[in-house]
Amino acid sequence: MSKRQNDKLLEALKQRPMTAGEIWKELGIARASARVLDLRREGHDIRSEPITVRTRDGEARVALYKFASPQQLLIPTTPGRGVMAA
Repeated sequence: MSKRQNDKLLEALKQRPMTAGEIWKELGIARASARVLDLRREGHDIRSEPITVRTRDGEARVALYKFASPQQLLIPTTPGRGVMAA
């Protein structure tokens, strides 16, 4: 089941960034973070960006899942030789 969900999520994220709520509502995938972790382990560079969304009770911080932009791919994710760590 999760393989099918992974494939469905991968295709959707290729189209546009999505939050866990959108993934649940549009794709029927309840555990978006688990599926994103599966995709990352398969080698897909999926980033999560914290955003604020409006809710019926005010606002909430959620993750927006998206593929890394070509510019982001030029930035090392782990510092190595010759790279200054922040």
